[in-house]
Amino acid sequence: TAEAQELLGRMEQMAPDNAAIKVHLAELYLEDGRIGVFEEVLGKLMLQLRGEGRNRKLLQILEGFYDRSGKALAVGRRLAELLVDLGEEERALEVIREGLAVDPRDRDLRLLALRAYLILGQLPEARKVALDLYEEDPEDLFLLEQLAAIAQARGDRKELADAYRAMAKVYGRRGIEDKEALYYRKVLEIVPDDAEARLSLGEVLEAPPPPEEAEAWEGGPAIAEEEPGAGGPDPLEDEILEVELYLKYGMDEQAAEKLRSLVDRAPARIDLRRKLRDAYERRGDREGWVREQLQIAELLLQERRENEALRAYQSVLEVDPENAEARNAIQYLKPGAVEGAGPAVEIELDASAIEFVEGEAGEQVVRRGAREATAEASDALREGLAEAEFLEAQGRKDEAVQTLLRLKDRFPDSPHVVARLEALGWAPREEPGDGFVDLQSEVLDDAGLRFEGFEDFEVSELDDIVTEFKAGIAEKLEEGDFDTHYHLGTAYREMGLVEEALEEFRIAARSPEKAREAYAAMASLYREQGNRADARSALKMALAVPSNAPEDRAAILYELGDLSEEEGDLEGALRHFEKAEAEAPGFRDVASRLRKLRAVREGA
Repeated sequence: TAEAQELLGRMEQMAPDNAAIKVHLAELYLEDGRIGVFEEVLGKLMLQLRGEGRNRKLLQILEGFYDRSGKALAVGRRLAELLVDLGEEERALEVIREGLAVDPRDRDLRLLALRAYLILGQLPEARKVALDLYEEDPEDLFLLEQLAAIAQARGDRKELADAYRAMAKVYGRRGIEDKEALYYRKVLEIVPDDAEARLSLGEVLEAPPPPEEAEAWEGGPAIAEEEPGAGGPDPLEDEILEVELYLKYGMDEQAAEKLRSLVDRAPARIDLRRKLRDAYERRGDREGWVREQLQIAELLLQERRENEALRAYQSVLEVDPENAEARNAIQYLKPGAVEGAGPAVEIELDASAIEFVEGEAGEQVVRRGAREATAEASDALREGLAEAEFLEAQGRKDEAVQTLLRLKDRFPDSPHVVARLEALGWAPREEPGDGFVDLQSEVLDDAGLRFEGFEDFEVSELDDIVTEFKAGIAEKLEEGDFDTHYHLGTAYREMGLVEEALEEFRIAARSPEKAREAYAAMASLYREQGNRADARSALKMALAVPSNAPEDRAAILYELGDLSEEEGDLEGALRHFEKAEAEAPGFRDVASRLRKLRAVREGA
């Protein structure tokens, strides 16, 4: 388990946007009882999937974690919170009650229960929970606001005045005099002859005003004013808080209406559109959700956040599998990712030049800017083919193949790329029929871990993981970080990505410190593939690496002896095992194998 945690942790660093890795990493931490780091990873996963609008997928994940963990509190809190946000308050209360049976004083669960009761209009239950929490923390303004709202909904003027009075006192103790005066006035609106409130209000109003900010002296530096948005206050902050209040009390229609007006005023604000999308989901408005998610995806493209845009379009297909706009956009961003889609246009993505227009068949397709982008793509294709030809001429066949494979990823229908690859002896690997890979079985089987219910988790597609790894490496991996290349090779090998693993091991072998391990790993991979000749060459390269430890040379000689015996080379096997025994007497089972081989030779 520790080895799997380390491996997946490194994978998550290299592919921070890959949700599948976070799912499995969180599971490992949960299995190991490391609740703190489990919650940290789960929090990241929730932020990612909620930002992508994949709340139903997240719900599936959390329910799986909840059942598998034996209904652990750490998972129950997250699950209950999501259920409330999705408008499934009754189900949320079931989870909350299960958690409170374990820990009746869990504050987070009780706050969620308060919110659920308020949305459901169950005021007596909400009041009981709020009073219980308030007794534990009389300075909590949020609870006082809830008590005031409950009192107002119940028509209890006395309790409403008491809540306002308590809020005024809290603000007074915090030195926020304008709020203190505001709530004393609210008390007097309800109880005009309240002597305590009138006296306290008078004391607040008679208090000396706070010192004014010093003005800049003449000739001194000007006092800069913060601009909204660029580190300054959000001009829509108060209205967004109003939306949050609507959502808190289950007033989804009012929240959606307010958000629509905000989006009209700030159409490029992705955060506002995500709130509106989630409001549509709470109301069960499928069309509204899809419409807003497509807008979000387009804005992400305009900001050149292509990976996020791709995931946004993919989430649309989870809700509306036949959505033409999403299907065509995905095919454009990642050719071949959608079944039944037509061939991709060989163009380089230029997000600023993207527009969806009606195609000949009535479907929406990407057109604008295609001419300019096609010219750029043609140049890139020519340059890539020239680079591969140069590498081949230098005898660097493997590097030439990798260059051509990168071109093939970008130009999957180019006959020139395929022809060059075939000329170099490359043949495509057979892929599983559905195009998806169960990450847990590929990476975690050795740890004996299984996590049922995630077989259809789309972001666990192997191509996505590899693509994100390579993107992460390009951005983060420092030149000469051979140790990381070696570990990446190990990760790729665990996932069954032989070519990618060999490439990383070759890079790691440039380091004197990692060369022996890297060549030995390459030899092991070659043997697994039945390629004994290359395995032998790699072992000889490992043997050539200088070492002061006799055991290091003995280990390589042992592998060479084992390989020779496998090939039926009796003399070669004897020679290598004898050298291993001379380097490190008593090494592994060399002595017994020598006895058996000598007996075979004498019998022959």
